[in-house]
Amino acid sequence: LASVSASDPAGRPQRLVVALRQLVAAVKRQPEAAIDHPELATEFLASSYREQVRANRRAALETALNLAKQATAASPQSGLAWARVGELEFSFGRTRPALHALNRSLELSPRNAQTLALKGFLLAAQNQTREAITWFDRALETDSALGNARLGRGLCHIRLGHAAQGREDLLVAAALEPQRAELRSYLGKAYANRGDYLRA
Repeated sequence: LASVSASDPAGRPQRLVVALRQLVAAVKRQPEAAIDHPELATEFLASSYREQVRANRRAALETALNLAKQATAASPQSGLAWARVGELEFSFGRTRPALHALNRSLELSPRNAQTLALKGFLLAAQNQTREAITWFDRALETDSALGNARLGRGLCHIRLGHAAQGREDLLVAAALEPQRAELRSYLGKAYANRGDYLRA
């Protein structure tokens, strides 16, 4: 996150520390006070993640999206900020603004593996399954341990009728990120679809 705020004013180091603490607390789902009057792109992004964690209602995700948009306004050259806008737009099913934000992110940060994978999910949602696989492949070329890319590619292979290949990707995804229940859930469903209820 600190890299998105390279042009921030004096006093930036302390503000970045506070933003980083808020981000870590959000990931761990621990309470952390909101940042008062965010100014830096990094602060807006950390606040966006904080709001997403609190997302027990649509309003919290809308707030997270608005904060991400403020991050792009504060730092228009931040690929990370644009990727955040894209993922949140996609969470609402708004594919056109999501694609716009992701394309902008990839112009600025063409080797961001998570963004490459997110574009794959967006294309898959538009039933462009084969093209989606190419984006998941690109993400894996950048980061071979990215569970989301394996998940997306596996689901696309299953959709195309390549069940064994899809299960293999889901198995690798679950092995790479064993703490993520959703990866195990998709793998279990893939085994169940094959009739392998013991593994499921």
